[in-house]
Amino acid sequence: MFMLQGGKFKKDVISSMFLPAAVTMIFTQMTGVVANIIDGIITSRFLGEDAYSAVSLLGPMVNIILLLAGFISIGGQIVCAQKVGKGERDEASAIFTFSVLFGIVIALLFVLLSVVSPEMMFRICGVSLDERPELYEHMLRYLNGYVIGIPAVVMVQVLSPFVVMDNGKRLVTAASVVLCAADIAGDLANVLVFNGGIYGMGVATSAAMWLQLAAIMIYFAGRSRYFRVTMRAFSFSHLKDIVKDGSLTFVKRLATILRDIATNRINLFVAVSTAAIAARGMQSDLNTLLFCIGMGIGRTLLTMASMYYGASDRKGLERVFAYSLRLSMVITAAVGVLLFVFAPFISKIYTDDPEVIELSVFSIRCMAIGLPMDSFTEILQDYLQGIQNRRLMNILCFSERFFIPVAMAFVLGMIFGSKGIMASLAVGKVLLILTLAGFLWIRNKAVPIHAKDYMFLPDGFGGREDDNFTSEIQTMEDAVKESRKTVAFCRSHGVDDRRAKLMALFVEEMAGNIVTHGKPRGRNKVCVDFRLYANQGKIGLSLRDYCEAFDLMKYYEINKENDSEDNIGIRMVMGLAEDIRYINTFNSNCLLIAMSL
Repeated sequence: MFMLQGGKFKKDVISSMFLPAAVTMIFTQMTGVVANIIDGIITSRFLGEDAYSAVSLLGPMVNIILLLAGFISIGGQIVCAQKVGKGERDEASAIFTFSVLFGIVIALLFVLLSVVSPEMMFRICGVSLDERPELYEHMLRYLNGYVIGIPAVVMVQVLSPFVVMDNGKRLVTAASVVLCAADIAGDLANVLVFNGGIYGMGVATSAAMWLQLAAIMIYFAGRSRYFRVTMRAFSFSHLKDIVKDGSLTFVKRLATILRDIATNRINLFVAVSTAAIAARGMQSDLNTLLFCIGMGIGRTLLTMASMYYGASDRKGLERVFAYSLRLSMVITAAVGVLLFVFAPFISKIYTDDPEVIELSVFSIRCMAIGLPMDSFTEILQDYLQGIQNRRLMNILCFSERFFIPVAMAFVLGMIFGSKGIMASLAVGKVLLILTLAGFLWIRNKAVPIHAKDYMFLPDGFGGREDDNFTSEIQTMEDAVKESRKTVAFCRSHGVDDRRAKLMALFVEEMAGNIVTHGKPRGRNKVCVDFRLYANQGKIGLSLRDYCEAFDLMKYYEINKENDSEDNIGIRMVMGLAEDIRYINTFNSNCLLIAMSL
């Protein structure tokens, strides 16, 4: 988190890890949505409102395609992050392999279903072809073009989180730029040169998605990647873990799909014109775009929370959760204000129709009001998924994504028509957050104003307070000071004098090595998160920094035959430590050292 020191903001290790990853995830999510919005704008401008309305109604179908892809991707991501937090690299790669294979199977199944039974997909989207026959041909033609890109859509969803975790943020960002640029170029070429109609719009989107996947696949050309496709440590028992942790994402996206289907049906029932459907489609486009802020931060939090949760690091978990909420609220509040002010200008980008503009301005402003609350609920759900609180996450998910918005859409829609449906998202979010705050107020007997009030950690998580010690090391003097505290900590937990001094030596040598020789990334100063803990019959320490990668174990293997007195501290630690592991994720180094009590 950002800490104010000497009038300037200073970054610590967690914020240095979190912010670049979150920006990448937000940007990656947004570029895909921007491509879809551009599809909508060009479709509306060149092919008419009927064609645009047909494409917007296919939103639930796209969510269905992403449902199982996200189920496998996030399930594998959570389990993999837990293994990474424990330094179990082979297990992490095995889970990565399982996720890739599952993604291929899912992609092929969806292609087959879309080709064989498109009418069923339309019915699932909540579209009655008897009521809106004029939209059927547009929907079918777009699907015929879009189906080509389904395998690429699924595999990008599966691979991207792993590549980001393995320090591939730039590659994922570049791949997203490729998607956006290719889709814009393809759409314009379709309407201005090839006259491919709505089918050509689908083909252009598919081609752009395949180019995005090709860019991400460059990751596999690198020799130093952390994750690799391998059958080593591969076991079907991993399927159970992936399904268990991914089921929460399945429930979340299923609730979203059911909400969109129900809202489609309600909107089609109360809408008096195609203009109302188009305005609702614009709201859906922009909501999906700006929801990427909460989604990107939430996906980053999901992985990092899983990592800290797997390491039973309560303090680290509290810090990363608080930072994610703070970052989200600042960004979404600022964006919400801009969106509210510029709603008329945004509406006119889509159309010149006065009726559509009037309805869409209202819908966009309702969405702007609800944006910070939308982001908050998404982040809270991703956090709960990361700490495996399945019961509360499912309750919150179905309340936020289905029961409350559908109920609000029905009630407000029947009273106020299409405007009521457009306002239902923001009204529903206010109701949900007030209900949650009231529940915590009663449960904790205090007003929930701090981030940790919303963490719902199980009793005893991370061990007793006196079994954990954390601090920040920035200088050699800090390292010496913390080594002395390590001796006292070890002795208080029954460690004999010799091994207590050994553990203190590990702290002084390794932390001192980082602050003296570490090469910080960008303009950051060298800073080390130090944690000392007693757990399951062991004394362990972790040193995490945001410097350039330095694999202590690999360095030792290369230089252990060298008789030079250089790096004698590293040689000594490697020779005396009972268990030592190195992890490099989110561009951070983490050294784990443990000894038995």
